[in-house]
Amino acid sequence: MTRLKELILGLMGTFIALTGFSQSEATFSKGNQVYVEGVSKNENSVAAVKTLREELSEWGYWQVVSEKSKADFILKVDVKTSEGITLTSWGGTSYTLVGQIADKNGNVSWESPQFKSSPNGTNGFNSGRAVVNKLMRALKKKYNE
Repeated sequence: MTRLKELILGLMGTFIALTGFSQSEATFSKGNQVYVEGVSKNENSVAAVKTLREELSEWGYWQVVSEKSKADFILKVDVKTSEGITLTSWGGTSYTLVGQIADKNGNVSWESPQFKSSPNGTNGFNSGRAVVNKLMRALKKKYNE
């Protein structure tokens, strides 16, 4: 009898987990409202987050809102910058960016890899836009666009 109980409890747990997952995924559906929150507040990071908001609005998969309270979910973006001459930066500003999609309770359902970019000719010497473009490609791939 305990074997049957274990099986039933296991099936119930799987059902609850799948139900929770589908409800969570519905939160991030096309047309829902997203608030973009920049974790870092330095000037270059703020500019990259602004570029991300513009790119998300242009994509049109979600509606970008300016108030966190109106959003269905949050896209948290941690942008870090470093300046100076390095092997790859040519003396400009290099960027790293990590994005997280979280529900209103702060539960993270997806985290991007860390995207990196240094200014060079292939990105028009705009590494801030380059890391945003990398995140946008990842989001479009995740949401089949």
